[in-house]
Amino acid sequence: MDYAKRSLLRLAASVTLLGAPLALQGQERIAAPREPESNSHYATEQPEDNGLAVELHSASSWDNNILGDNAHRIHDYVFEEGGLLSIWAKKPDWSLGLDYRPNALLYRTASSFNQLDQRLDFNNELHLARHLFFRLRDSLDYATGVLEPQTNGNISLPVNGSPNLNNTVFTPFARQFANAASGEAAYDVSRRGSFGLSGGQGFRRFSNVGNANPNAVISLFNTVSDFGGASYSYRMTRHFTGGLEYRFQNFRYSQSFHDETHGGFVKVLWEISPNVTLGAYGGAEYSHSQGDFLVPSTNPAQPRNVLTSLRTKQWNPGGGASLTLRSNQTVIRLTGQQLVADGGGLLPAVTNSYEGAEIRQRMGGRWDVALTVSNARSLALQGPAGKGKINTQTAEMAIEYALAQALSLHLGYNYVRQRTNQFTPLALDADRDRLTVGLFFRSHDYRF
Repeated sequence: MDYAKRSLLRLAASVTLLGAPLALQGQERIAAPREPESNSHYATEQPEDNGLAVELHSASSWDNNILGDNAHRIHDYVFEEGGLLSIWAKKPDWSLGLDYRPNALLYRTASSFNQLDQRLDFNNELHLARHLFFRLRDSLDYATGVLEPQTNGNISLPVNGSPNLNNTVFTPFARQFANAASGEAAYDVSRRGSFGLSGGQGFRRFSNVGNANPNAVISLFNTVSDFGGASYSYRMTRHFTGGLEYRFQNFRYSQSFHDETHGGFVKVLWEISPNVTLGAYGGAEYSHSQGDFLVPSTNPAQPRNVLTSLRTKQWNPGGGASLTLRSNQTVIRLTGQQLVADGGGLLPAVTNSYEGAEIRQRMGGRWDVALTVSNARSLALQGPAGKGKINTQTAEMAIEYALAQALSLHLGYNYVRQRTNQFTPLALDADRDRLTVGLFFRSHDYRF
C-alpha cells in the first residue's frame, strides 16, 4: 500500500515538473510593437552591440540673419568645428546610451558672438524583473538656438507628443540653458496588458550674449515645467496595441505666470509591417492659467500702465499621429500634433500645433539626400486684449557624398520663417537663410 502511494506521488510530481515548462512557455510574453525612434537612421544603421563611435565635423556657413531678427538683420560667415561622442551598451536586462555634442561657432566679422555650444543626451533602460521595466532620460543643452551641422541620420522630428520643451519657436540671439529629465516605469499586469507611470522636469533659461537688441532677453520667458502621467496599454494582436493615458503638466514662468494642464487620451500603435509603424492618440486637455499683464490705464489720473490679473479655464482638443517607414535605403516620416506647451520663450503657455515631414534616400551608392519641412503655430492661452500668436515654417535640404568609408562631404540649406502678432510681448519676425558646406568624419564603431 505504501509502495502504491509512493508511486502515485512520484507520478504526480513527474507530471507537475513536465507541465511547468509548458505552462511557462504558454505564458511567454511576445514583444509588443515599440514607438519608433525620433532619428532618421536607416534600418541597417541601428546599433545592436556595445560600442563607441567618434564623429568630427568642420563646416563653413553663410547666414543672412545671425540674430534671427528682421529688425536687426546682420549677415556673416560662420565657421563651425565640433563633433559627437557616442557610447552605447546593450545587455539582456539593461541598455545604456550617452551622446555628447560640442560645437564651436566662430564668426568672421561679428567675433563677439563666438561661442561653444554643448549638448548631452542620456538614455538608460533597465529590466529589474521579468514584468518590470524602467527608463531614464536626460537632455542637457547649452546653446543659442543656431542650427548646428549634423549628418542626415541625426535629423529629428517630434513623435508621440513628447513632454519635452517647445522647440518650434525661434528666439533672438540669446544664450539658452535647457534641461529635460524624465523617468518611466512599466509593469506587465498580464500577458497582453501593462500599466505605466512617468514623470519629470524641464527648464529653459535665457541670458544675453551681446544681442543688438538689449531688451530682448528681458522680454523672454524663463520656463520651468513639471510633468507626469499614467497609462494602460493592451496588446490586442501581435502588431496592434491600444491604450489610455493621463497626462499632467505644470508650467511656471515667474511669479506672474502659471499654467496647470490635465489631459486624457486614447492611444493606438500599429506595426503595419516590419518597416512601417503608425502611432496615433487623441483626446482633450483642460488648462487653468493665471497671468499678470501690464495694460494701458483708463484712469486719467493714472496715465501709466497698470497691472491686471487674468485667470482662465478652458478645454482644448489634443492629439497627434506619426507614420514612420524605415528600410535599408529609405526613411519617410510624417508627424503632426496639437498639445498645450510652453511658449518657447516668446510666450507663456500656448496651444502648439505642429506638422512635419521628412524623407531620406540613398541614391547611387555614395549619395544620400534628406528633405525636411515643418509648420508650427503657437497660440497663447490668455491675453488682456488679445492672444499672442507665433507662426513658424522651416525647410531643410541636405546632400551627403561619401568621399571615403569614414569621410563625407555635406552640403546643406536651411530656411526659417517666423511671424508674431501684435499681442506677443517681444515682436520677433524672422526670415533666415543658411548655406553650409562641410566635411564629416565618423570613425568605425569600436566594439567592446
